[in-house]
Amino acid sequence: MKILFCGTMVPDNVEYQTKGISAAGSRFQNNMIKNMRELGHEIYQCSFLAVPITSKIRTSLENEVKIEDNKVQYIFKERNVVASVIKYYKSVLKVIKNVDIIICYNIVYAWLLLPYLAKCKRKKGIAIIADYSDSISYKGIISKLYAKFQLWSMRRFDTVVGLSANIRSKLKKKQKFILMEGGIDQAFYDAFSYQARRQPSPYILMYSGLLSQVTGVDLLLEVMQRVSRQDIKLVITGKGPLEKEVRKASMVDTRICYKGHLTYEEYMEQLQNADVLINPRNMNIPENQNNFPSKIMEYLATGKVILSTRFVGWEKFEENIIFCESSVDGIKRGIEIIIRKWGDRELYYMLNREKAKQFEWKEQIRKVLGNT
Repeated sequence: MKILFCGTMVPDNVEYQTKGISAAGSRFQNNMIKNMRELGHEIYQCSFLAVPITSKIRTSLENEVKIEDNKVQYIFKERNVVASVIKYYKSVLKVIKNVDIIICYNIVYAWLLLPYLAKCKRKKGIAIIADYSDSISYKGIISKLYAKFQLWSMRRFDTVVGLSANIRSKLKKKQKFILMEGGIDQAFYDAFSYQARRQPSPYILMYSGLLSQVTGVDLLLEVMQRVSRQDIKLVITGKGPLEKEVRKASMVDTRICYKGHLTYEEYMEQLQNADVLINPRNMNIPENQNNFPSKIMEYLATGKVILSTRFVGWEKFEENIIFCESSVDGIKRGIEIIIRKWGDRELYYMLNREKAKQFEWKEQIRKVLGNT
C-alpha cells in the first residue's frame, strides 16, 4: 500500500538540537513510519516544521530529501505563513496521485484542508489525534477560532485514530473511530530485561518529557519539597518552559538531578538505571482530557515500576501502574506506596512487559489500516 504521511516529524538527531519539536511526538511518528515500511508499505513523508530551524539543520534535512529521492519532504515555516502553507500543499499534490491513503498526525493549520483534498482526489484520509484542546480551553479569539477549525477538519476525515477515548465524543456519529494509545517498537522492547536488585539506596525516580505545568512537572518539584526522606533521587530529563525552575530546584535539593535534554541513546541509558518511572501529568487541566501520555507505552515496555496520575482510560492499566491523584499530596502518597511495595517489583515487571506486547507497533498498524 502507498501511504502519504503528513506530520511534524524529524530525525532523532535533529529533534535533539531543537527546542520547539516534541521528542515524544516526533518519535511516535518516526516509529509508526518505520514499522509501516517494515510491513512492506511504500511511505511518502511530508513534514511541516513551524519552529525555528538553524541553517545547519536545514541543510542536513535538505540532504536527507536528496538521499530519500524526494520521498521525504520538509517544508519550513517562513515569515510569510500563507506562502509556507501553499508550498506545503504543492508538495502534497506532487505525490497524492500516487498514494492510496493519506495519514496526518494531529490537525495542524498547514493541512486543515487535507481531508477535503483527500476526498477530491478520492483517497482515504486518516487523522491520528494525539491531543486536542477544545475552544473553551483558550482565552484569545484567534486561538478559539483555530480550535474550531481543527474540529471542523477532524470531522471530515474518513477515519480518526485517537490516543484518548474522549476523542470519539468530538466526532460525527457515523465517523469511524479507532482507539490506539500508542505503540511499542520491538527494538525498544528487546532492550530491556529483568535486573535482580536488592532494595536500592537511593530509589531512583525518573521523569522524562516536556517540562511544563501541563505535564505536572511543577507538582513534582513541590512534592520533593514536602518529602523528607533522603533515600530517594529524582532524575528529570527533557525540555520546556519550566526548565529554569527545574535547574533551580536541582541546585537547592541535591536529591534532584536534571540531566537536560538527552539524545535517544542517553535517554535509554537513564531508563535502564531508573527504579521508578513517573507520569505526573496534571489531569485537572482541561486540555489533558483529550490526550494520552504516550510515555506510558515506553514505560510499560521497560517493565519498571510506574507511578502515574489517573489519565483518561487508566482503568485498562489498573494492574500495571500505581495510580495517584493529580495533586502534590496524591503524588507524595504514591511515592510512599511504591517504596512500601518494592517487594512486588518482579511482579510488575512481568505484568508490564506482557501488557506492552499488546501494543506492538506492527499490530497497531494492522489494526488501523485494516479498518479503513
